Amino acid sequence: MDVQRERFLGYARGFFSGSPEVDPYIRLKVDHSLRVCANVHSLAEHEDALGEEPAARALNLAALYHDVGRFEQYRRFRTFSDAVSINHGALGVKIIREQGFFKDEKAETARLARIAVAAHNRFALPGRLRGRARLVLTALRDADKIDILGLIARELASADLKDKQVLMGLEDDNGACTPAIVRALEEGRTARYADMRYVNDFRALLCTWVHDLSFPSSLRAVKETGVFASIVAGLSGAPAVRNSAESLLMRVLGPDVFSVRERISPPPV
Repeated sequence: MDVQRERFLGYARGFFSGSPEVDPYIRLKVDHSLRVCANVHSLAEHEDALGEEPAARALNLAALYHDVGRFEQYRRFRTFSDAVSINHGALGVKIIREQGFFKDEKAETARLARIAVAAHNRFALPGRLRGRARLVLTALRDADKIDILGLIARELASADLKDKQVLMGLEDDNGACTPAIVRALEEGRTARYADMRYVNDFRALLCTWVHDLSFPSSLRAVKETGVFASIVAGLSGAPAVRNSAESLLMRVLGPDVFSVRERISPPPV
């Protein structure tokens, strides 16, 4: 993957401008992409099907390029919200084609990787997708969520919640949580970004992601990071929501989920 990594990094470097309003967010997505690459490597070590070609190569490509549309998105719109800008998955596939990033890859490998990039940010897996395409997309979505959990948990734990881009401009009301988010949490469903209004909504939504992790090794991985202890601690102002979140996490990840000390790895260099 060395050639592909250099292609990706070379493309990303073109978006650094020296501006403190832009560069930290380009770096954020570069580092995130490299951590997702590390996550898919870890998943493949535990899930035999992910180590078979062409799925293995496609998954690594998809992990590297899954957010390649984010750079152009942020430069043009100054936001990572697809809802108010552009679908970064679809934009990513357009960029991959225009830049010829997959020109040296086998046709089936490139096809599988493009499908995963295009669909990784959908609310749910496309029902029509089968076989290797579904496998690669599922693994990418797991690896992506594993890293996002840690990234958002760190921001949520900060004293001033200052990064409005990462937290999507949500209102910080210690006791507030949107009813639609609470219902999803209580009914055992994955909550939707579109329903969020408050920072607490983000905390509750992240807890519902345990419904959307498909591989046993993914569930183990998020448990081992210990991120959920800090996430639910932030719900102290909404005790009923916190209780629902704790019950869900203990039911899915085990009663010892909050005894794991948080340990989030630094980005690969």
